[in-house]
Amino acid sequence: MKAYFKPITAIICVLALAFLAACSEASLGISNQGRDIAAEPLSVHSLVQLDAWPEYQAAQAKEDLAAGFDLKPSYYQTGTDIYARLQNADWQIASLGVFPALLVLNTGQAELVGLASDESAANILFARQGDPILSQKTDGLPGSQSLIKGKTFILTTASTSSVLLHHYLKKFNLTERDININSMEPEDALKAFQAGKGDYLLLWSPYIYKAFDEDWVPVLNGQDLALHLPMVYLAKAGWSEKNKDRIKAFMKTRDPYIKSYREPSAALVKDIKNFFKAEVNTTFSDEQVKDLISRHALYTSDEQQELLDQGQVEQWLSENADIYSQQEKFTPKDLERIRKAHFYINAGYLT
Repeated sequence: MKAYFKPITAIICVLALAFLAACSEASLGISNQGRDIAAEPLSVHSLVQLDAWPEYQAAQAKEDLAAGFDLKPSYYQTGTDIYARLQNADWQIASLGVFPALLVLNTGQAELVGLASDESAANILFARQGDPILSQKTDGLPGSQSLIKGKTFILTTASTSSVLLHHYLKKFNLTERDININSMEPEDALKAFQAGKGDYLLLWSPYIYKAFDEDWVPVLNGQDLALHLPMVYLAKAGWSEKNKDRIKAFMKTRDPYIKSYREPSAALVKDIKNFFKAEVNTTFSDEQVKDLISRHALYTSDEQQELLDQGQVEQWLSENADIYSQQEKFTPKDLERIRKAHFYINAGYLT
C-alpha cells in the first residue's frame, strides 16, 4: 500500500511546485515563456528595410517587454502595400515613405510622430553595362538630353524613386512627359529589366543588391542630387493621443542600436544579416550590409525631435509632395490642406 502511494505523493508535490512557480511568475508579471504578461501588443507596419532593424533588435533582447509593450511587426514589399493594409486594419504605428505617408495623412486619421530614416543614397538609377549614359556627362552629371529623351524608365510603383527620376530629368530640362515610364512591383521590375525591357531601372534597398548582382551599373543616387528621401513614422489618430508613453517607449528602445549603428562592428553586421534572414529569408554578404549601412541615415529620438522642431522634416516632405502633385498623384487642394496642417507633425511623442 505504501509503495502505491509514493508515486501519487510525488506527482502531487510536482504539481504543487509547478502551481506555486506559476503563481510566483504571475506575481512578477512574467508568463512561463518568459514574456511579460502585462505588456500589451504594439503593431508596427514596416517595409523590409534597414530602418526596421533597431526595433527588431530591441525585441530580440526583450527590451520591448521591459518598456511595457510587446512588439508585433508586419513587413511589406512596398509602401502602397502598407497603405492598402491600413485601410482594413486597426493599426497603431506605420513606417512609410513620403507618398504612402501622404496618402494616410490625407485621410486626417494619423499623426506624424517620428523620422525612421533618410534613404536618399539607397535610391539608385541603374543602366546596363556599356550604355552611353555612363560615358557622356552634362555639367558633371551622367547623361544628356538627347540620350535620355524618349527612353523607357522602369521604376517601382509610387515610390521615392519617382522623386529621384523627377530631379534627374529636371537637370536636362526634361519632364516625365518626355520619357516613357513603366511602374511595377520591385520583383517584377527586376524581372522586366533582366528580360531586356526598358532602358533604365530605378530601385531602392534592399532590391538594389539584386541589381548589383546582375552587374548593372549605378548612374547616380538621390544623395548625388542632394535630395532628402525620408521614411517617417505615423501613428493612428485617437490611439496615439491615448498612448503617448508607449510611442515614446517604442522610439527610445531604438536609440541604443542606432548609436551602435554609427560605428559598424562585426557583431552589428551579423545582427543585421540575421534580421534580413529571419524576416524575409534574404542573405546578404558582409560587404553588402556595410554598403547598406552607408546608404541609410538613422536618427535617435532626440535627433528626430530636433529635426521635427526645426522644420527640417516638414521641408523635406513639402519638397517631395510638390513633385507628387506635379505628377498628378495629389490634387493641389489635397496638398494645400495637408500643408496647412503642417503634415500633421507632432514632435510631442518623442519627449
